[in-house]
Amino acid sequence: MIWFILSEQKMNSKKQHKVIQFQENCIGCNACVLIAPSTWRIDSVNAKSELINGKKKGQVSVATLNDFEIEDNKKAAEACPMRIIKIE
Repeated sequence: MIWFILSEQKMNSKKQHKVIQFQENCIGCNACVLIAPSTWRIDSVNAKSELINGKKKGQVSVATLNDFEIEDNKKAAEACPMRIIKIE
């Protein structure tokens, strides 16, 4: 029961952040997908990671994150060997 209440509170959070990805330099290592699978996936066409709900302009993708998604995405940014993920 406590887990459900905490999960519901997380889902109702209003604070939002942005995650930015510079996909051109992605090497497809899959680290971000393993750490934050609700945000990232591997593109089946180019075998590079992509933001699931990202808006793409050229080789840059931007997505909005809720505050409960920030921690995993910070870890994904730190794990990225190419340092192409930024959190704002």
